[in-house]
Amino acid sequence: MRWRFSVPFLLATLMILPAIPAQGLQDENLVDESGALLDVRIFSADCLTESSCEIHQPAHLLEYFSADWCEPCEQVSQQVNALNQTDAFVIQHHPSNKDLTFLSESKLRFDQEFRLLFYPSLVVDGAHLLTGTRQAMDLNSTLNNSTPNSSGLESMLVRNGTVSWNASEEHVIRIWYIEPTPHSSENRIHPHLARASWELNSSISSYNLTQFETSRNGSFAVMLERPGIRTLTVSSDAPTGRVEVDGQESDLSSEDQRWNPAWLAAATAGGLLFLLLPALFMHRSLMKNPSQKQFPENE
Repeated sequence: MRWRFSVPFLLATLMILPAIPAQGLQDENLVDESGALLDVRIFSADCLTESSCEIHQPAHLLEYFSADWCEPCEQVSQQVNALNQTDAFVIQHHPSNKDLTFLSESKLRFDQEFRLLFYPSLVVDGAHLLTGTRQAMDLNSTLNNSTPNSSGLESMLVRNGTVSWNASEEHVIRIWYIEPTPHSSENRIHPHLARASWELNSSISSYNLTQFETSRNGSFAVMLERPGIRTLTVSSDAPTGRVEVDGQESDLSSEDQRWNPAWLAAATAGGLLFLLLPALFMHRSLMKNPSQKQFPENE
């Protein structure tokens, strides 16, 4: 009868224990796959047709994730568009497939690299996160307090429609094409909307950009990045404020986003144990009152 008593506990062990090492494995993978923005260069689309080209390194890079259907994004867009372009270069992403100007590369960046959840979200220098209208009010202070150590892209040239570079380390080159684009439903312009993207190994050293139709007021951003999931730091103590999730407005604080996956594993284990309690009590009752029926020895 001892084996009967051990069955419920064996089931509980098999259902609860896998949750704990799985979290440890996930954290280890996140460390191994940590990505980073190493360097960035900016140049105008005019460089593809002109003999001379001015390439510069911006003081800051601001990636702004929004959507045309996102009402809170209107306020943040006004703030972003008012930035001094000598202080920060802006790339506005439309990762929502509900937008006419949806870009799949922006969605991959939103979902897989930055692991974002809400619109609007602002990522400063590939490391600092501001979410919602209230935290966006701290954008200027975040830019002032961020000191990116950008390096790695050397001797970049644009000639005959081809951009070439020397990278100090072998990572990933990601090229974004940014172009002023009309809002899909309002009479205004997105000045810095990402319309195309290409990802290359930095060892390739060059790429021809004439295959894509560009506008004279467009621009290119060339990033040297270490691939992997980003570890973003929330750069505001303010509550998140109004945010949009798949078209549904929400009001969440920054603390609501800082959920610990370990608590999720513990809650799951507790729920499974709770479901097993009736079986444990039933089995214990049966063990205390064993059947008194006796069988003849010859049977």
